[in-house]
Amino acid sequence: MILPWQQADWKRVQEARRAGRLPHALLVTGAAGLEKGGFARNLAASLLCSAPDDGGLPCGHCRGCHLFQVGTHPDYLRITQEQPGQVIPIDSIREYISRSGLTAQAGGYKVVVIEPADALNMAAANSLLKTLEEPVAWTLIILVSSRPGQLPATIRSRCQTINIHPPAREAAIQWLAGRVGGLDAALLLDLACGAPLHAVKLAEEGVLTLRGQLLDEFAGVLAGRNDPVVAADNWNKPEPALVLSWCSGWIIDALRLKAAQDPPGLINPDQIKRLQAIGNALEFSELYELLDKVYEAIRTLGSQLNSLMLMEGVLLEIAAAGKKLKRKKR
Repeated sequence: MILPWQQADWKRVQEARRAGRLPHALLVTGAAGLEKGGFARNLAASLLCSAPDDGGLPCGHCRGCHLFQVGTHPDYLRITQEQPGQVIPIDSIREYISRSGLTAQAGGYKVVVIEPADALNMAAANSLLKTLEEPVAWTLIILVSSRPGQLPATIRSRCQTINIHPPAREAAIQWLAGRVGGLDAALLLDLACGAPLHAVKLAEEGVLTLRGQLLDEFAGVLAGRNDPVVAADNWNKPEPALVLSWCSGWIIDALRLKAAQDPPGLINPDQIKRLQAIGNALEFSELYELLDKVYEAIRTLGSQLNSLMLMEGVLLEIAAAGKKLKRKKR
C-alpha cells in the first residue's frame, strides 16, 4: 500500500518508469516514521511484477509477485544490518556485486534495497561506489536512509533522490484519528515529530507510559535521585533515536517555558509542570548545553559508538548540571 504522503513521489517514479527514465540508483530519504522502506519495497515489487496496474502497483497474483511475497525472488536482494545499531559490512556488498553481472532470471529488472544505507561501513560504502560508477543495465539500487548526510557525498551524487515529506499536520491528524484508539492524535503526532507511523507506535500500549517514566528519570538524574548509568540502560531499551528526540523536545519546551509563561507551540503540552520545573532549575546556558549534547548524540547514532554509550553521555551531562545546581544553592 502506498501511504497518502507517498503518493506524489510514487506517481513521479512510475511516470519515469513508463518513459524509460528510471535511474540506476535511487536514494529514498526523509524523517523516520514515514515508511521509506515500505516505499522502496513497494517499488521493488512493482518492478518485479509482470502485470502491474495503471498506477504501478503490483498485481499480487503473478509468479513474480508470489516469489517476492515469500521472499525467494531471484532478482531481489535486501541488504540490512544483522542487528539494529550494527554496521553493514563489506561482505554484504560483495555478495551483491558477485551477483550483479548476472542476467535477471525473470527477464526484467534486478532490484537491490539497502536499508538503512547510512549503516554501511566505510569499506562497504567504497565497494558500493564502484558499482554505482559502473551501473548495470536493468538493475536498480535503492538506498533508504533517514540520515543521508552520513553517506559519502560521492554515493549521494550518483543517486537520484526521493525526499519523502511528512503530510500536512491536519491531514496527518485525520489519518491518525482512526488508528490510535481514541487517544489524542494531535499530541501523538507532535511527540512523534510529525511522523505518522511513529505516532501510531506511540499509541501502542505502554509507550506513552514509558515516555512519562523516562521524563521522571530525567528529572531524577538532574535532582541526584537517579543513577545516570542505570537510567541510560532504561533509555537504551526503546528505539534510541525516538528517546533522544523526546529528550530534545523536553529541553526545548523547558527553554520555552523559562522564556515565557504561556508559550505557543509546545511539543509536550501534557508535561508543562515538570518541564517548567526543569527550566526554572537551570540557567539558559545550561539548558542549551544539554540540548547541544542531545543533538550531538542524535548525529552520532549509527556510528562506531554504541547507543548505550551515547545515552550514558547525555545522562551524565544532565547529572553534572544537577551537581552544579546543588553547589550554587550552598
